[in-house]
Amino acid sequence: MYLNPKTTEPYWLHNAPFQDPPTEPLPKRADIVIVGAGLTGMSTAYWLQKFRPDLAVVVLEARGVSSGATGRNAGILAPGHNDDFEEIVARYGVESAEKLIQFEFLNTDMLLKFLDEHSDKDKGFFDPEFTWTKGTIVAWSTAEEAAESLSSAKSLCEKIPGMRILSPEELQQLSGFDAFKYGGILIDKTAIAWAAKIVFCLTRSVLDKVHISTHTKVESVEQLTDGEGYRLHTNRGTIDAQKVAYCTNGWTGHLLEPLKECLIPVINQVVSARNQPGTPRFEYALTANHGYIYMSCRPNGDIIMGGMRNIVPGKQENIDDDSVKDAVVSKALTDFMFSVVKVPSVEKEWAGVMGFTKDRLPLVGDLRHVLGDRAGKGQFIAAGFTGHGMPRTFLCGRSLARLLVDQPLDDWFPAEFLVNHPSRRSWWKSNQISKL
Repeated sequence: MYLNPKTTEPYWLHNAPFQDPPTEPLPKRADIVIVGAGLTGMSTAYWLQKFRPDLAVVVLEARGVSSGATGRNAGILAPGHNDDFEEIVARYGVESAEKLIQFEFLNTDMLLKFLDEHSDKDKGFFDPEFTWTKGTIVAWSTAEEAAESLSSAKSLCEKIPGMRILSPEELQQLSGFDAFKYGGILIDKTAIAWAAKIVFCLTRSVLDKVHISTHTKVESVEQLTDGEGYRLHTNRGTIDAQKVAYCTNGWTGHLLEPLKECLIPVINQVVSARNQPGTPRFEYALTANHGYIYMSCRPNGDIIMGGMRNIVPGKQENIDDDSVKDAVVSKALTDFMFSVVKVPSVEKEWAGVMGFTKDRLPLVGDLRHVLGDRAGKGQFIAAGFTGHGMPRTFLCGRSLARLLVDQPLDDWFPAEFLVNHPSRRSWWKSNQISKL
């Protein structure tokens, strides 16, 4: 079921704030409506009130704040690592590949500046417990993976200070896991954070400036007859807006049919467990098997581990119901935790919906390029973070806000993210023709 209100409860949202239905009526109109109150949507709201505090901004969320992918991840923020570096260079060139990496480090720095000003330090719901780890260990799970990855890993290590190749023996020593026998790489710039609490900090920072309507599911969006704005139909009534921003990630296709083929939902399952008393805390983040295994350890020792979707047919792609768990994936996750991590039990398991694009980069920008000049006028998007949103969303929200208020983008923003980037124009040709 699309945005099932009775979903799996993640570790991160137990007794969380901003989860209750609203007590105020839905506004009848707004200058800008943002659909989605996750890290992207609330970052956009934050930057909008910075750029244009005079605008009436409304955020609509089908469930509670941060109840989507941001509230269901593994809490890892690893700038500079998501895809094969040589492939990115081949596709976009060295300069663009390096700019993509630099953007992620800048996003992390600016997010930290926001948290310095707007977060608490009491381990409560407004303290994301942002913690730098000793790095990310990227473990190659098979000899084939090691052989395929080595060349690109060497290129990446040459470009980014603090990255280096790990021998099998060194990787086992650093991780403490004998299961990984083929080496890998170490990325020294990795943090862990309670991502939902970042969203709660963003929400708190705009509460007196932005109307946030939880449990308000957008069912459809129609253009007003004069072509100057939109009417959003929700389960709580309608609201009219001059502009609409879709921060809906894996659920985007339900509201924007033309995006269904290039931005798909992908389910991922995650488990949490308590560390064994007396066992040293794991001080790295871990990713293995081409990213299909990932793990972090909270400052209190709790272990969060997710993935394994590659072992089932279809890899849990084109599934957007986070209320159900695949039994085969569940068993693989718990088996890994028992046999490799060696915890005595798993405490929680939940599912989350990610949004994957064709090229694995987020979609940011003006939807006229997708829907045609008339139908797309005033509609914008920032979605499709492909399981790598933490190092990208805060500044993608800033960039979306700039577009919404007709301000130029910052020079550091990657053009490859834009909806109308030349590499993506073929995606939209048939849509534009049909809308003329």
